[in-house]
Amino acid sequence: MPFDNPFEGPLGDIEILMDARRRIADRGHWLQRQFCYRDRHCLVAALSLASHSRGFNRPNRTERRLARILVRQLPCNAGFSKFMIFATARYRLIAFNDCRRTQHADVLALLDRAIEHLHTRVPQHLAA
Repeated sequence: MPFDNPFEGPLGDIEILMDARRRIADRGHWLQRQFCYRDRHCLVAALSLASHSRGFNRPNRTERRLARILVRQLPCNAGFSKFMIFATARYRLIAFNDCRRTQHADVLALLDRAIEHLHTRVPQHLAA
């Protein structure tokens, strides 16, 4: 869809990731082993809401693209089996979020790394 990300670039992606982070920044709003429950959300639910996807089973292009960016920032010791490389980015994020060893701080750190990665890709324009 042409309007999946109206900003059409890294700055829009940064704002979407920051919105997803805000949704689960409070430990009481983060959730494991469920998509959402009342005002609590897992990592993928927060990303889905921030990306304006139509629902859990209907991620839009923006959400899928940002999920791939987040997956590239997963720690090497995320504890996935070697076969997880064949899973979709969303499924890998769900597995990371729901892993018993994953803490709330780990999820926020993942979002922070992805935001920082996008910040470094945005060209900096300085006033003369």
